[in-house]
Amino acid sequence: MVKNFIVFTLLAVSILIQVPGASAEDDKLTAKKRALCKEGNSLACFQMGERYRIVERDQKTALKFYTKACENDYMTACTNGGILLIMKGTPYSKEFKQARKMFDKACNAGEDPSCFNMGSLNFKEGRQKRSQQYYLKACD
Repeated sequence: MVKNFIVFTLLAVSILIQVPGASAEDDKLTAKKRALCKEGNSLACFQMGERYRIVERDQKTALKFYTKACENDYMTACTNGGILLIMKGTPYSKEFKQARKMFDKACNAGEDPSCFNMGSLNFKEGRQKRSQQYYLKACD
């Protein structure tokens, strides 16, 4: 019985090693997007953030790409990055402060979800009047 378990485990591991996509190397499209992001292409950075958040389920790496895209004025990346930060932090934490900056930048650029998130962030921090302002701005 133990022998069968060992054989099965070795077989499963050998199959996983050979599965396409299980490799740490990027496919051609991912490598191209990664290179474009390094050059400052905000859309490529955002798409890499989406890949890591949704496909790889690696929030830490996704946040790095969203932050770079946000710095290069891709506002949806500011929203998504801020959401990841809020999920990590607590009111008044450094994560909330960074999320506030990302949401504020996107909200001022007209990104309604960021305005709503700023309202929620302010509400969680006990700033109800300020939160109402952001909620109303999200509805405009």
